[in-house]
Amino acid sequence: MEKSERRPIPLAVSLAGLRLIGAGAVLGLALAVPAAPAQADPPRPPATTQDQPDEAPEG
Repeated sequence: MEKSERRPIPLAVSLAGLRLIGAGAVLGLALAVPAAPAQADPPRPPATTQDQPDEAPEG
């Protein structure tokens, strides 16, 4: 069996490849995580009824 010839890879090419792999991993995680549901409006206080007295008496 013959040994495969190993050629040195320049550092710039190696770093570019690692960046590409990292970007793909980040994109994959972003797509895999379910989106958060939209925030609903905060709950409103209950509407006043006629059984409750007015806050400020009329003058």
